Amino acid sequence: MNNEQKAQRYDWLLNQAQQIERQISRVPKLPLEETLQDLDSKEYSPENQAQVQSLKQQLERINDEVKVLMRAL
Repeated sequence: MNNEQKAQRYDWLLNQAQQIERQISRVPKLPLEETLQDLDSKEYSPENQAQVQSLKQQLERINDEVKVLMRAL
């Protein structure tokens, strides 16, 4: 992969990361009162927590790929 291709891939990865972060921010959180009453202070319902975890795993994979790209420069 040449430097131009790496730059394009990097831009695409950053765009994907931004989209995922927007998806995470759109996942409904539990009301603050409910979060404060919970000893574990969970922000999301179990279903939404699973969705957020999946999205965060995608972000982690993107971050790993960005690190590999940066090392190859």
